[in-house]
Amino acid sequence: MARTPWHSAFAQAIEHELEDCRDALTFETEHQLTTEPLRIDVLIIKKKRNVVIKKNIAQIFREFNVIEFKAPGDSVTIENYHKTHCYSRLYASLNRKDIADMSVTVVVMRHPRKLLGFLRSRYAVKNVQPGIYLVEGDTSPTQILVSEELPKEDNFWLANLRNDLTEEQMERVLAAAKGRVAMDAYVYAVVEANAETMEELHMKRKKDVFLTEKLDAYFRERNAPFIAERIAEGKAEGKAIGVAEGIAEGEAKGEAKAGREIILESLRTRFGKVPKHIERGINQMNDPIALKSLAVRTANCKTLEEFAEEL
Repeated sequence: MARTPWHSAFAQAIEHELEDCRDALTFETEHQLTTEPLRIDVLIIKKKRNVVIKKNIAQIFREFNVIEFKAPGDSVTIENYHKTHCYSRLYASLNRKDIADMSVTVVVMRHPRKLLGFLRSRYAVKNVQPGIYLVEGDTSPTQILVSEELPKEDNFWLANLRNDLTEEQMERVLAAAKGRVAMDAYVYAVVEANAETMEELHMKRKKDVFLTEKLDAYFRERNAPFIAERIAEGKAEGKAIGVAEGIAEGEAKGEAKAGREIILESLRTRFGKVPKHIERGINQMNDPIALKSLAVRTANCKTLEEFAEEL
């Protein structure tokens, strides 16, 4: 399975978190420090030094702000912490900036007990706000953001950038993302990481969760390989998640019957009631090979009318 693009999603999440002051900031994702593959996850630069950013996650911001993001499921280590500070110092050195004009932020989903314990043994660490741990005494102003502890009302995008969303949370995220620009990476990452939750929503015919044709296309593309695999193996699990996943194994007659049933069930799951002329056309088909081909079409067609053209 492809790795979820968490970092692209995070870059969009933090930009939307700070949308009220977007005019005062420049966002540079995957900022390359050197000619070698050494990059800052997100570098946030104040366009004007005297601009005060009131957002809770940005109150330590200086002119140049280095952000390190750890994806859900990844832990943040002491080495990660030191590396991020090295990025800050290296950026200041290469660009001839005052280290006093730098800040460091490390973002992690789960509470980093070990890291915070290490930092408390060397610096003053204050839990200044929910999910925000201020580290006092290091080279630059530093904070650890724990996204699962951040207030969901104030930090909606970061708080929901996770891989264990409930159906209700998923619906809220997709509804909030609808109509916003530059949210494709965020939506893709959240959907990919919470695929089972999305499948449950699809099964329940909650069509409103599909924000765009692009998202619907993602689901069709995501499930098409599973259909092909089931066909090749001659198996059928009888589960419709918006597309046909296979044709039942067995003799040709039983295989054709199972194929017809799965195609019809899949169409009903995706589009609701199937017109009688389409149902009649499917039930008249007895060729297992043709049914297998038609099953794949249930994954790719956008409308019932488009599907009917294949009959």
